[in-house]
Amino acid sequence: MASSTEAEAEAEAASPATRAPERAGLDALSPLVQAMDAARRTAMDRMSAECSALGADGVVGLRLTRGPYPLGGHEFTAIGTAVRARGAKPGQRAPFTSGLSGQDFAKLIMKGWVPAGFVLGCAMGACHDDWRTFRQTRRWSGNTEVAGWTRLVNAVRRDARRQLESDVQRFGAEGVVVAGLEMQVRQRDCPEQTGGRDHVVEAALFGTAVARFSRAGHGAAGAPVAVLRLGLRA
Repeated sequence: MASSTEAEAEAEAASPATRAPERAGLDALSPLVQAMDAARRTAMDRMSAECSALGADGVVGLRLTRGPYPLGGHEFTAIGTAVRARGAKPGQRAPFTSGLSGQDFAKLIMKGWVPAGFVLGCAMGACHDDWRTFRQTRRWSGNTEVAGWTRLVNAVRRDARRQLESDVQRFGAEGVVVAGLEMQVRQRDCPEQTGGRDHVVEAALFGTAVARFSRAGHGAAGAPVAVLRLGLRA
């Protein structure tokens, strides 16, 4: 099943509060971040509505993707597989959403855990390229770290994790299995300085919030734990 919605390109005109590398604070509720987050959630809501119409209990293998929209802006698509529990009566509760594959979903249930829902953590920030940045990026500067860019990337990732944790708490879950991190870095003309340049970083974390339904063989619950799959290349 699939569903999609678009975030208008005009929202990009609203820039985050971050301006200087020395101040990597982020405005997580900026209009653009809100528009992108709302577009993702609308796509998932439409997918959940289709799941309910099929009489299913939830969605596994959920994949949330973004692409360009032909008329401008972005298009978000939510795709997954609707599943139904044997003997369950349809319509008793809202369908759950999970980014886990069918095999991982079965393993989760067998270990006494249940998916609470698909969670998101999105953040965006901008950093103005000042004289320090230009000095560090000159051709003859060598292999030098660009401190302002590093602080911006770290701050955006950190804020995305905080948003993800907040979404996990909204479901009342005990942990999250992180499916992946998407990050985009781009340049733009500075809207406040003629000839100036900004770097914009956008990060999005996706995962499945999980909670225990059987505590047999388990100790007391601890702090939520994030699990991120690592791909190794030789």
